[in-house]
Amino acid sequence: MKVMLYSSMKDSQLSALQQNFTKKYPNIVFDYYTAGTGKVMTKIAAEQQAGGIAADIIWVGEPTNYIEFKNQGLLEQYESPEATTISSSLKDPDNYYCAARIVGLGIAYNTNNVKGEDIPKDWNDVLDPKFKGVVGMTDPIFSGTTLYTVAAMTQNEQLGWDYLMKLKANDVKLVQGSSDVINKVASGEYDVCIGVDYIAKDKAKQGSPVGFVYPASGASVVSSPIAIIKGTKNPEAAKILYDYILSVEGQNVLVQANTFPVRPEIKLPDMSVESLTNTALPVDDNRLLSEKDDMLAKFDSIMKKK
Repeated sequence: MKVMLYSSMKDSQLSALQQNFTKKYPNIVFDYYTAGTGKVMTKIAAEQQAGGIAADIIWVGEPTNYIEFKNQGLLEQYESPEATTISSSLKDPDNYYCAARIVGLGIAYNTNNVKGEDIPKDWNDVLDPKFKGVVGMTDPIFSGTTLYTVAAMTQNEQLGWDYLMKLKANDVKLVQGSSDVINKVASGEYDVCIGVDYIAKDKAKQGSPVGFVYPASGASVVSSPIAIIKGTKNPEAAKILYDYILSVEGQNVLVQANTFPVRPEIKLPDMSVESLTNTALPVDDNRLLSEKDDMLAKFDSIMKKK
């Protein structure tokens, strides 16, 4: 048997998952393709046009993609026995997809350049003039998690589009990749950035001078689902991998690779699943879906004007 996963996750995370899955299921050949959400979506669209999606499971970073997949009839219904303890807020009510990790976006900072009282505690702290020209974020056209974060900000009364205009006034720098922006903080090119928790924590674990803060008023929290592609040629293997990813064993493998789990049974030292999700900036997924193109156009008009 074989199974193919398309994902926007980091290669190190998928490699750890692949290694442990293969030990447990040596009769299943597990392969994966990884790229940014935008590139994965382009690949899926191209394969769809060419007559069939080669992936058995898809795992990208932004839940509105799954609403679209579901509406297009691209997904197979599957109720995993491993999903019973996962919060209903992280699952599709019709069992077409289920969150398999949580991505938190907050503030990463260079620990050599930013210390003590200067460490940002909330979103507005990165607007401080001392960070002018040394604050970064990923362009949401390339990153599903950043797209979701822009929605979280613009749907929030306290932040709104005004916050992004102030970021622009503070000379925020845009980069293409979620890893790239953290790398620029690690190198000291930027002092701070709006970035992904697990990427920042991964860099810190490798010895880079990177710290991470979940903003006091609420992080941007993106539930990153998995789903089985309808009509997959490998349904049995797809279900086995789906179950493994959601299992406590699979989730613990991902935790070791600095991924935030969805299983409440797994306790983390710095933040619980419940704490992170209960304090998150809320996003209306259906509103984001209908406003996505307009939102990106407005973002570009603010951030990319000279």
